Amino acid sequence: MKRASAGGSQLLAWVLWLQAWRVAAPCPGACVCYNEPKVTTSCPQQGLQAVPTDIPAASQRVFLHGNRIVHVPAAGFRACRNLTILWLHSNALTRIDAAAFTGLTLLEQLDLSDNAQLRAVDPTTFHGLSRLHTLHLDRCGLQELGPGLFRGLAALQYLYLQDNGLQALPDDAFRDLGNLTHLFLHGNRIPSVPERAFRGLHSLDRLLLHQNRVAHVHPHAFRDLGRLMTLYLFANNLSALPAEALAPLRSLQYLRLNDNPWVCDCRARPLWAWLQQFRGSSSELPCSLPPHLAGRDLKRLAATDLEGCAIAARPSRPIRTGGPTDDERLGLPKCCQPDAADKASVLEAGSPGSAGNALKGRVPSGDSPPGNGSGPRHINDSPFGTLPGSAEPPLTGMRPEGSEPPGPPTTGPRRRPGCSRKNRTRSSHCRLGQASSGGGGAGDAEGSGALPSLACGLAPLGLVLVLWTVLGPC
Repeated sequence: MKRASAGGSQLLAWVLWLQAWRVAAPCPGACVCYNEPKVTTSCPQQGLQAVPTDIPAASQRVFLHGNRIVHVPAAGFRACRNLTILWLHSNALTRIDAAAFTGLTLLEQLDLSDNAQLRAVDPTTFHGLSRLHTLHLDRCGLQELGPGLFRGLAALQYLYLQDNGLQALPDDAFRDLGNLTHLFLHGNRIPSVPERAFRGLHSLDRLLLHQNRVAHVHPHAFRDLGRLMTLYLFANNLSALPAEALAPLRSLQYLRLNDNPWVCDCRARPLWAWLQQFRGSSSELPCSLPPHLAGRDLKRLAATDLEGCAIAARPSRPIRTGGPTDDERLGLPKCCQPDAADKASVLEAGSPGSAGNALKGRVPSGDSPPGNGSGPRHINDSPFGTLPGSAEPPLTGMRPEGSEPPGPPTTGPRRRPGCSRKNRTRSSHCRLGQASSGGGGAGDAEGSGALPSLACGLAPLGLVLVLWTVLGPC
């Protein structure tokens, strides 16, 4: 009985040794191969300049990080059908053949990070890796994401793309990644977040976009991110962020928006209102403009602080108070230009401009508009682009179109002999001038001396009209 037991122990030991030998025997010279906990080929920091050609076919894990490997050939891992983890990070990769990972249907983790000279990856490189759940492409010098690069990676949960040179987020680049939970895009050169950049990421939990150059976020950019809990957008170029973009983030708990050049004026009102009802944790949003709010946290401002529009430099010449053409030409934000129905809020009630008519007069260069005050008179003179209550039109002698003519003067004009009805030729000129004036300013000519009378009697029609324009009707 004892002999049988001893024989069985020896047989078991022989079988275990044989299995170990089958793995260890073909192990590359610079590597260590072992069975437990998984069949592993480990060759880190061995100065390798190429992928070993004799990696055991039974390997489930292959560690080749910290070497000087430049190229991953198409046949490099073709025999490793059981491979689940492959580390190639911290090498000198410049090229990966499109078929380098073909047939690795069981692969779950692929680390290609810290290969700063890689620069580009063929769009078909990861096709067929249907079980891949972690992909490291950070610090690879990537300039762009090729079309379809992540196509078919339905099991992917972690995608690391930080610290590259990405200059754009292509539409639908992540559309197939319905199970992705973590997306790291920080430390790139991304200038904007387009509408379809994150389409299909219904399971995303964490999105890191900080330390980029983002200046614009499309209002619908986060439409599919209903499960997102963490959003980092700090250290970008954002001066405004549409509240509509944040509205779909129903699960958001952590929001960082600091270190951006926020403009805390009328354009920030929707974001301010959204932040007031946000119950998660958010960073401060220090204002950059207007100057009197610089450094203050947007969240802690009062609604009355967010008035007007902060512009870097006001136009050098007066503009008309109405019409979208002027607004667009000058680049003024639309929020600061009230609609016709709202002009009473910025123009004094009863003033000629309050009816929504454009003022036709313009102030000559170097002149000051008439009035009894020294304050700003034009929409662009105010620090925030709004008219004060004492605003007056640029030229009080010119009426806006459509306004009613003033009533008759208290004393009628004195008629000169040269303008009598007996002299039909000369009186026709005077009647023409009076009709053209529409009754306005009739009393202004009174007391102006003999010059108007002489002009009516002797000057030809053209000169009469010129003098009438300057001195008033006779």
